[in-house]
Amino acid sequence: RLLLAALGTALALALLGVGAGVFLAGPDTATATASDPPAARTAALPEGWRPWRTALRRDTDGIPLDYRRLGCVTDAGALFCGGTGFTVARIDAASGRTLWRAGTRPQGARPVGARDGLVYVYEDPDDTVRRLVALDAGTGRRRWQRDISKSEDAVLYDKGLLTLSPDHSSFVAYGRSGEALWRAPAPDRYCTPSVLGGAPYALCSAGTEPGSAPVDLMRLAPGALTEVAALPRKALALGAVGGQPLFLAPKTAKDVYEAGYERPYDALLRVDPATGKTVRTPLDPALTGAATLVDGVVHFVRADGSVTAVSAASGKRLWRRATDMESLSEPVVSATYRRVYFANRFGRLLALDARTGAEVWRTPALDDPGDKALDAAPRVLLVKDAIVATAGDTAFSRGPDRVTARTG
Repeated sequence: RLLLAALGTALALALLGVGAGVFLAGPDTATATASDPPAARTAALPEGWRPWRTALRRDTDGIPLDYRRLGCVTDAGALFCGGTGFTVARIDAASGRTLWRAGTRPQGARPVGARDGLVYVYEDPDDTVRRLVALDAGTGRRRWQRDISKSEDAVLYDKGLLTLSPDHSSFVAYGRSGEALWRAPAPDRYCTPSVLGGAPYALCSAGTEPGSAPVDLMRLAPGALTEVAALPRKALALGAVGGQPLFLAPKTAKDVYEAGYERPYDALLRVDPATGKTVRTPLDPALTGAATLVDGVVHFVRADGSVTAVSAASGKRLWRRATDMESLSEPVVSATYRRVYFANRFGRLLALDARTGAEVWRTPALDDPGDKALDAAPRVLLVKDAIVATAGDTAFSRGPDRVTARTG
């Protein structure tokens, strides 16, 4: 029972073993294809940082619960990673060393998130029960757990965690200590919790399957669920700009079942949460690819590696770059260096100028990212200015400067 866009799949706790190794700079292992003079600024890196590589895999008995959503999350400089055959590990962002590990059942998924000294994961003790579990970020010890919807993910919002109850009758917001902050009734429709601009919402549909009907944007508050705006079928939630939820409107909502199909989007929809007024900003031409909103810019990333950046305010195309690097991750933007970073499934990293789209540098593939490279989506994030990426069964880190780094 998932609605407009899948918010994720279940995690289950498992044992972990992670091997880490530091790799040193080597010649001819990274290339720069645009002018990239030495940075005058000094990178803010975790204390003692060096490039590193860590295996995110542990052999376990039984069949792993594999959700193909490997990756890491970060909070206050701390790094927490999921993988294959374990639940979550805290990884030293400076060296790649495992600081602790937790879990009781094999799986393959990244943590829900981390905040204020806690890291949140899922636990699936059987086929009917799913739990949200809070672990101490310092020790990995379990602090609390709550049963939630088997199909709809929990999401972090500004003041807590938003969940759907196991019977889908209510939305429940939990605080840091696990207390229920508030509840709101859920309508008898397909609904999924959503966070847009840090505020809690619900996306609800009368359809019998995801994307089969128009979607209502609902504002959540203690004891209340209020309809804000009606959105077209297969509209895509991006986030919020200036506190106003932002969506993509599809050029066509027809169902297409063919490999490699990328749905075209021809407008941005910006919703005033106070009045429900929706402003439609055309995209001309219509754009395709996986869309991500970062710092007021929507990046469309196509399967062939082309990237198009569009202003979320005006819909104006800022730049387009054909990178010839397939299977790129969602982007992360460095405000310090004004660069957009991507990883791909083979462990290549790509840096583009955030202002022009010019390629700044790229790295070669990892020697062997693991047997999940073809299945699991790559992911990249920043810990201070250090780049941390996952590809296949591997996490690795390199610095933002134009410095060659051996990644094998």
